[in-house]
Amino acid sequence: MATVAVRPPQREPVRAVHRTPAAGSGRGSLGCRAVDPAFRFLSDDVPDELLALGDRALLRELARPTLVRVPGTGAQPPRAVVTLLHGDESTGPQAMLRVLRHRRRVAAAPLPFDLYVVFGNVEAALHGPGFAHRFLDDQEDFNRVWGLPATTPQRRAAAGILAELRAAGLESVVDVHNNTGDNPFYAIVTRLTPETLNLATLFTTTLLRWDLQAATLMEALHDDCATIAVECGLPGRPESLAFAVDALRRYLGEGPLPTDRVVRDLDLLGELRKVTVRPDVRFRFGGDLAPDTDLVLEADADVHNFVAVDAGHVLGRTRDGAPLPVCARAADGRDVTDEHFAVVEGRLVVTRPSTPVMMTRTVEATRKDCLFYLASALPPPVV
Repeated sequence: MATVAVRPPQREPVRAVHRTPAAGSGRGSLGCRAVDPAFRFLSDDVPDELLALGDRALLRELARPTLVRVPGTGAQPPRAVVTLLHGDESTGPQAMLRVLRHRRRVAAAPLPFDLYVVFGNVEAALHGPGFAHRFLDDQEDFNRVWGLPATTPQRRAAAGILAELRAAGLESVVDVHNNTGDNPFYAIVTRLTPETLNLATLFTTTLLRWDLQAATLMEALHDDCATIAVECGLPGRPESLAFAVDALRRYLGEGPLPTDRVVRDLDLLGELRKVTVRPDVRFRFGGDLAPDTDLVLEADADVHNFVAVDAGHVLGRTRDGAPLPVCARAADGRDVTDEHFAVVEGRLVVTRPSTPVMMTRTVEATRKDCLFYLASALPPPVV
C-alpha cells in the first residue's frame, strides 16, 4: 500500500464441583434436561446417534443454543469450550466435534474434569447456505448479550447457559472464534492473572488485552474463572481447523493451570480503539471511487492486521474535503477519531504509528460490528 506524509491479585483455585441432573427433570428426544425453552442442556454427554451425524445435521437436531456436559472423573474442576457465538464462525464447532468424535471412537478414558461445551447461535449457522451469517436480522449479536437482562431470546439463552456455567464451578473457559479478515492466530484476554495468561498461551503467544466492556461471555465469567477467546483465522480454511483441533487437544490434556507464575513468554497488545464506518457512508472494499460510493477501502487492508504501520498509512480513498468517513472510540467511549485519522489528498490515512487488528474484509461484518481496532504494544505484564 502507499504512504502519504502527514504531520491484580492472585485468585484461589476453584473447587471441583460434580453436578447431576435434577431428580425428575423432564427430557426431550435428545436426552436433554428441561431447563428453559430458550436453550437445550444435554447434561449427560452427546448421544451416540447425535454424534454420528455430520456437523450441520447435528446442528439441525439441536436447533437452538445448546449446552452439553461431558462427564469426567471429577478429579479436577470443570472446564468449558464455547463455540458458534457467531453463526458464520464454523471452526469452533467443527474442531470440538472432531475432538469429541475421536475420543468416542477410540474409547478414550474419561477426562479428569467435567467438560462443558456450548453451541451458540445454531439458528444463524443453519440459515441459508450455512455458516454465512454472524447473526440474523431479527437477532442480537449472541456475543454481546452476556450478563444483560433476559428480555430477548438471545439474552434468555445466554442467561440460562451462564447460570449453569457459574453453578458448575469452572476452572477455565475457552471461547473459540474465527475472524472475517486475515489475522494471525491469537487469543484475547480480559485479565492479566497468571492463570489467564497460562491458559491463553496454551493456544498462542500473541495476546490481545480486551477492555471495551461489550457484554461478551469472557467479561461475564472473568470474575469466576480464567476466560479467554481464541481467534482461529478465517473459517473454512484447513489450517484454521487444524490449529483449533490441536489447541483444544492441548487444553483438554493440560493439568491444572499454574496460578503463581506465567510459564511462557508472550507478546501483548491492548489499549483498543474501536473503528467503525459512519452509518451514512456508502463504502466497499476494492475498486474505484464511484458516484454511489463515499469510501473505497483497500482490498487487501487486512494483510496489515497485527503489523505496526507508520503515520501516513493509507486505508482507503474518499472525496477530498469530505468529513472523516470513520469513527474511532476509546474504551471509555471518547471519540478519538481526529487523533488517529485524516483525509489527505482524497486518501484516508492514519496520523500516528498504529497497529490495526481484527480488520475485516466484508461490509456485513463492518456494519454488524466494526471495521477494525487500533491497538498499542503493551509491556510484559508484571504478575
